[in-house]
Amino acid sequence: MKNFGICMLLLLLLVGGIGGYFVFKNIRENKRIAAIKEGWYVEITYDQPINVREEPNAKSNSLGTVSKGEVYKVLDVDIKSGVYNWYKIEYEKEVGWIASGKKKHWVNDVNNPNDIAVPEVKFHDPVYKVATIKDINYKHLEVVEDTDKYKITHVVYHEVDPIKEIDQYWIYYTITDGAGKSSSKMQKIEFEVTPEESQVKDFADFRR
Repeated sequence: MKNFGICMLLLLLLVGGIGGYFVFKNIRENKRIAAIKEGWYVEITYDQPINVREEPNAKSNSLGTVSKGEVYKVLDVDIKSGVYNWYKIEYEKEVGWIASGKKKHWVNDVNNPNDIAVPEVKFHDPVYKVATIKDINYKHLEVVEDTDKYKITHVVYHEVDPIKEIDQYWIYYTITDGAGKSSSKMQKIEFEVTPEESQVKDFADFRR
């Protein structure tokens, strides 16, 4: 019985020690991330792992990968390299570079001192449904922007083609940040009450 009691005590100490280690590790990681978020950082948003390169080019040696949800301190950025922005990050006590598409972002760029990120609006439904044109709002939109200094505007277009039997509406959003950079995106929109023609623009006039 005595030996059994000793074994149980040792087991409890072992389990408690392991649990305490993970609790301490989690607290330390949260502090590390909180410190990073006081400055310029990126949060990975891409669903697939992104290679960390020794240099800001896709042919450079890989140091490892970063994954969605992870946060890294940014030291510099190279915005001249083709279709990518390359971020120089602190990575496992080393320094490496990760790429993010200039048109399709793979990271959230936060607290960038030069505000190089182009703002973006996203929506998850192909069709936006509202009662009337006056009920249009931006609550269904997801905004990707590293500051809160942005403005969203929209234009509604009416597309009619009797030959193709088309009679539909489109809403064209434009988001502009505090530095004047902007991007646009179009979504189909359906109304319960058809808007007046004076409230919309002809789709034929839309500049593609």
